[in-house]
Amino acid sequence: MSHGPTDRRTFLKTTAALAAASSLTGYSSASLAEGDSQVSTSGRVMVHHEWGTLKEVVCGIPYFKIPTELPKCVYNYAPTEGIKFMEANPGKTLEQADPATYKAAFDQMEAAIAVLKQRGIIVHRPKPVDDVEAAYLDNIFPASAIQFFPRDPMLVIGNRFIETELYLPARRRERFGIRRALAGRLADSNAQFVSMPPAVPSPEDAQGGWGPGPFIEGGDVFLLGRDIYVGVSGNASNTAGVEWLQQYLGDEYRVHEIKLTKKFLHLDCCLATPRPGLAIICRDAFVDGIPAFLKDWQLLDVPFEDAKEKLACNGLVIDDKTIMIASGLDYLAKGLRSAGQEVIETPFDAVYQYAGAFRCWHHPLVRESTL
Repeated sequence: MSHGPTDRRTFLKTTAALAAASSLTGYSSASLAEGDSQVSTSGRVMVHHEWGTLKEVVCGIPYFKIPTELPKCVYNYAPTEGIKFMEANPGKTLEQADPATYKAAFDQMEAAIAVLKQRGIIVHRPKPVDDVEAAYLDNIFPASAIQFFPRDPMLVIGNRFIETELYLPARRRERFGIRRALAGRLADSNAQFVSMPPAVPSPEDAQGGWGPGPFIEGGDVFLLGRDIYVGVSGNASNTAGVEWLQQYLGDEYRVHEIKLTKKFLHLDCCLATPRPGLAIICRDAFVDGIPAFLKDWQLLDVPFEDAKEKLACNGLVIDDKTIMIASGLDYLAKGLRSAGQEVIETPFDAVYQYAGAFRCWHHPLVRESTL
């Protein structure tokens, strides 16, 4: 249910005050707190396209408390090394389980943020979930949380800021850290703030399902002006979520469902659109073939193994001429450069083994583009 302007601002300002007073756990290094949230002077929230010039963004933090038992659906899509690591370290935080991997993830995220800040991009970071937030819905899924990937628990379309409803109960906890981090930023902005209806709390069924939803996850949602494309793999967003999004956005937008194989979590695990007419794609992911809107585009192909294990399609578009990708994908970097793109390559292997890379790790608040 949408909040009116007065209620929304009161809610967000109250949230900001509570955040300042709260005692947080995990991700406690003093160096991380500096510059984690910068002040925007624009007062705007606005995103229309995947390739608009990035001006303001939310980026993930390397906090991960591993579940004591992995949900069944994770085995559909997670990289092999990530599965092995999580199975070997149930109930531990990443920092407890492997300090070296934690430091690598920390350093790789910071290196990427340095690139963004060098280009004048304002960067916000989620606040770490506290113990109470991590226990949300613990009657159906034990306390755990990952805050690597703020792409999914939020969605910005135009000036609408949507708190999404995520498929896995553990991931529904992520909204709280983002809410507390952005409350002050959103309170006096032009943002229309709305939360999706909370899903009925349902335990995991024998097929690995978590109830009817509706579910929408930001990694499934691509913005191409008035056309919005939503991936549905059976692991995240669902048809009920697509229908909810269309109803909420109204006739101003056209929301299209794209069916994906269960081998992929989100649409951005098998597709990227760095600029109009150019796409990175893993053809094996699409149940009904390549989406029609890509018919006349130049397509850069990524093999299934790289898309699944290295999240090779999952880049960070800085503007319609520039993209950041994980290092070690030389053929992709070459293809992008041949297509006229500036390519920034930086290590991200300590991050992508947990089923998300650069697009998952950021969510734009402001991209400069017009409809």
